[in-house]
Amino acid sequence: MANYAYLRVSRDTQDVAAQRYGLLDYAHKNGHFPFDEAEETVSRAIPWRSRELGKLFEKVVAGDVILTSEFSRLGSSPAQVLGFLEEAALKGVVVIATKTKTVMDGSISSKIQASAFSMASMIELEFTRARTMEGLARARQEGRVGGRPKGSTGGLKLDSKKEQVGELVLLG
Repeated sequence: MANYAYLRVSRDTQDVAAQRYGLLDYAHKNGHFPFDEAEETVSRAIPWRSRELGKLFEKVVAGDVILTSEFSRLGSSPAQVLGFLEEAALKGVVVIATKTKTVMDGSISSKIQASAFSMASMIELEFTRARTMEGLARARQEGRVGGRPKGSTGGLKLDSKKEQVGELVLLG
């Protein structure tokens, strides 16, 4: 039996450190350490077979365990998450969401739990998108425009103060 950890973030400005800490803590407390890691920066909308998760899945065999911080790391929709969990169950692989301490072992109760958690994550994502769109619309109504100004070369805000910043660094 081998243990694996799957960590994913959507943008390169994000960090997997918090996920890794949670996975390590759970793994140590529950006998799933050491583990091999699969880590990536990719949208969860990309099908799981096309991601590092797909490569990881090719390696696992019956009796292996895959740890992930939460089911939303696996896919963007309940169908994607359940598809992955179903494939894992058919292969005899246990998937554990460490934040909720949910063990997906292919049983009917684990399938029901997976459905509920993946639906909740999808709803949360939709609410976040709706709030973002509302905020952007309100900002536009107030005359604020997002993004870089037209014709911007992409310079940094402090470029015009390079000499002052350099002096402060030397004093530092």
